[in-house]
Amino acid sequence: MANPNPLQRFGPEWIERIRGGDEAAFEALFRTFAPWLCTFVARYVGSRAAAEDLVQDLFLALWKNRSELRIERSVSTYLFNAAKNRALNYLRNEQTREWFRAALLERSDLPSTIDESEILELLDVQKAIEDLPPRCRLIFTLNRQQGLTYDEIADSLGLSIKTVETQMGRALKALRAKLLSFRHS
Repeated sequence: MANPNPLQRFGPEWIERIRGGDEAAFEALFRTFAPWLCTFVARYVGSRAAAEDLVQDLFLALWKNRSELRIERSVSTYLFNAAKNRALNYLRNEQTREWFRAALLERSDLPSTIDESEILELLDVQKAIEDLPPRCRLIFTLNRQQGLTYDEIADSLGLSIKTVETQMGRALKALRAKLLSFRHS
């Protein structure tokens, strides 16, 4: 009897075929999962086009790194987790870009007070945020740019409040150090 769920037909033998460069196995994997993943990612990012780009990037990275591919859980779980991570990174990057644009526009309303050093400082802040470790960056962004409280962040990420406080402390310390190094260089 055939497996009723087409997503479950891909097991370790498929990954071995892909690791060996089997394009037909990779194409079958892509054709089976891409529509599901696009729908899944679109729910996160709110754009079908962006979701399709993210899923294509995921499969491109999978193919490029196929020789190192190690999937401990099911292929389905791996792909959906990888797609979710890409969606969250996309959202984080979009939020950072929006924050930067808003900050720049807010300051550019006063053309007589903005100068090159302020623009460079904003760029330094954006770069410093992007350089934070992923968890610190996410927590910092949720708090400082999205306005969530530590309690809200802890609830939404399934973390303790103490973990959120610790990560925020690390983020702020790293940002201070990074911005000081930018100013002295």
